[in-house]
Amino acid sequence: MIRRTLFLGFALLLLSCSTQKGGGSATLSNSIVTNSKQNIAVAGDKEATRSDKGFWGDLLSDVCESSSMENVCISPLSAQLAMAMVANGAEGETKKEICNTLQIGDDANSHSKRLLYVPAGQSCRFEIANSIWINEKLDVKEEFIAANKEYFDALVERTKFDKNAVDRINEWCKEKTNGRIPSIIEEVRPDDMMYLLNAIYFKAVWSQPFSEENTSKQKFTTEKGEEVEVDMMMQRNAATYYSDDVLSIAEKSYNGGYRMLLVLPNEGVACGEAAKYLAQNFDACIGKMKRCDLQLSLPKFTTEFCTSLKPHLANLGINRAFSKKAQFGGISDTPLLISDVMQKTFIAVDEKGTEAAAVTSVMVGLLSARRPDNVEIMTLDRPFIYAIVKHDNEVMFVGKVGNPNKEN
Repeated sequence: MIRRTLFLGFALLLLSCSTQKGGGSATLSNSIVTNSKQNIAVAGDKEATRSDKGFWGDLLSDVCESSSMENVCISPLSAQLAMAMVANGAEGETKKEICNTLQIGDDANSHSKRLLYVPAGQSCRFEIANSIWINEKLDVKEEFIAANKEYFDALVERTKFDKNAVDRINEWCKEKTNGRIPSIIEEVRPDDMMYLLNAIYFKAVWSQPFSEENTSKQKFTTEKGEEVEVDMMMQRNAATYYSDDVLSIAEKSYNGGYRMLLVLPNEGVACGEAAKYLAQNFDACIGKMKRCDLQLSLPKFTTEFCTSLKPHLANLGINRAFSKKAQFGGISDTPLLISDVMQKTFIAVDEKGTEAAAVTSVMVGLLSARRPDNVEIMTLDRPFIYAIVKHDNEVMFVGKVGNPNKEN
């Protein structure tokens, strides 16, 4: 079957770790046992889990269509959590648009508590942190602060919005992403009243690392049709595999229970179309995966990406929150709106494993402001996309690689 190279990597987080209270860092202590590799769904709100998948597919598609960058990386999970904190202060149609677009249900707090569930294990690291930075000029309702502390373990600080505040916010980002996202804002404006931040850090090693001896220079055809030389990793192992008329999927495991799913769409299937298809048919596709002998070729890549999610969230249905019709009476009696939603991401994939980080900043301003049966071969030598998801299939990172040699 002729395939257009498009790759979707999922790292399924099935870990157990300890809770860290205070400082806005959530690392929750629970464990999950999965008995079947062909069924990666876990106990919990299954209906909510299914509905979530459409959001990341639509968001990636919208970002890819509008971005001129060859490589794209976003964190739908980070965006959901940051916006869910804002939803605690939203009312009426504004709250409905936020919850419907993010697909987090009517009870954003209960849903987000599930999103914040982070099991961890040996050789794996996954951390989520939330914080809220309030301009000392803004009178904020205690109910809003209490809800975000209780459900998001958010660090809440009231401070003068000046250069010192910028430095402190950026230092928080750097600390919570192990230095991978050193900053998220450059300055504060007179009308900025609040920053709501989510940070995610992920690092895991392959259970069967690629041998560096098998990495060689190979051709990769970019989205522009140009051929470039990349460092292509290669190995052959027994793996779980699935193929249909739209795409093929192969599994590669991490230590600690994680796994990555590599998804290669068939010829003629665009990146956005593939993302939406997989998002809408995820459980069905994964449930049909079978064991086979797989020869896998995967390019090493590193991507750093920064974008405003505001236009994309607006395209997907969040409009009032960014307009004069915004309803944030649950935050303050002062009329407010969301002026921007910025996100920075980092991801690196090599012979040893994967490291990824993301920070999402929601800027709130004054309303007046803005075993083998057969052998399969998968060679990722053309543009592909990837995603990393945690144990309940919530997508943490998803992106596109159009040229592995570029870091943006």
